Amino acid sequence: MKTPKVKTTVNLENQETTIEVLADSIKSMSDGIKKLRAGRLNDKALFLLIQHASTSPYRNGLKVSITEIKSVLGGIADLERTYLK
Repeated sequence: MKTPKVKTTVNLENQETTIEVLADSIKSMSDGIKKLRAGRLNDKALFLLIQHASTSPYRNGLKVSITEIKSVLGGIADLERTYLK
């Protein structure tokens, strides 16, 4: 019986990227957010700094909410668990 061929590259912006490079990038982002959140700044200070530095083009320049920031940072931290098994 013939085994199916596993795709080993992904086309990102017309550039071939290997799955290994993509996996390393996901792990790096996940680890970076975990280190940032475990650092000297507490979560509230971190969220406020990010909120102060960002505006949402979808809200006519209004600040991004703390809830959205928590969601994005949590999602980045969970990338490794979600996609690298």
